[in-house]
Amino acid sequence: MAIAIKTARLALGRAVIDAQFLADNVIFMNNDIIAVNKPYGLPVHSGPGVKLCVMDMIDEFAKIKRLNQRPELAHRLDKDCSGILLFTRSASVANKVAEMFLNREVSKQYLAVTVGVPSNFQEGEIDIPIGEAKLPGGHRIVTRRDLIGKSSEVLSAAGFKNATTKFKILDTNMATCSLLQLEPITGLKQQIRVHVAEGLKCPILGDHKFSSDIRQPQVLPLRLLQLLEFQGTKTKADPKAKGRIRQWQRALIPLHLHARRLTLPKLYKGRDIIIKAPLPEYFKETLHMLHLHPKGKTLMTSEQHSEYNKLKQLGKSTKHIVGF
Repeated sequence: MAIAIKTARLALGRAVIDAQFLADNVIFMNNDIIAVNKPYGLPVHSGPGVKLCVMDMIDEFAKIKRLNQRPELAHRLDKDCSGILLFTRSASVANKVAEMFLNREVSKQYLAVTVGVPSNFQEGEIDIPIGEAKLPGGHRIVTRRDLIGKSSEVLSAAGFKNATTKFKILDTNMATCSLLQLEPITGLKQQIRVHVAEGLKCPILGDHKFSSDIRQPQVLPLRLLQLLEFQGTKTKADPKAKGRIRQWQRALIPLHLHARRLTLPKLYKGRDIIIKAPLPEYFKETLHMLHLHPKGKTLMTSEQHSEYNKLKQLGKSTKHIVGF
């Protein structure tokens, strides 16, 4: 199995995750806001089964950073999503930033490695309502294509909301995997994960929750497992049998979703604040192993290039809006 995957899954067990760890991972700080590069696997809030979370450490963090008051959390970030976690340092700034999020003025950009490649289009929008539904094994967020274009009253009655996520393919490795840039326009719970999995039919690598309707470690194609250098294991019962890749091995793969960039318009003296979070080491190693690069290299086949150029010459849109 790839060293990167082992490292990511076990990182929180080996590292000392405390207030000092958060302080060491501050990537931006001024008199108004603080941004921390949150690691994979660290919950932001407490809950059932949570032994350690960011908010448990925030008072000690404030002392280490010599803050006059306790910083307030400005938005949410999934436990298994790495990247920018934003805090505000005063009530006035908290209200201002909250209003910016509410009015969709804050630009958020994520990077994700996906299993498979979105077909027939390079960029566009996933515009499909999402909400909670009961599936085998429990409840989770799902999409409802039959609710596209319905009124807010109909959506509300069904327990769903409109959700929009912009996407762009940065790079691909044949039909095996891709690197996507994602920008959520709405900010609903687990929106990116369900939109990519069900809207694009390309679940995020390491997303064991949204890659299937049943609870199981993510099933991956053999080619992808080979690229990630997985090796089969043998059992004690039959040590001479040919080794195979087990469910527990696939379960070790971390979610490859990173909150890479956040822009707060005109927040500092009329100028934009742009915050960027470096990729985790396991994410960078995965990109290397899968031959993916954020700047891209081979995004379309010759047939796709031909169709793309034809559309451009005819003056037609080259974007595909998923769900319409």
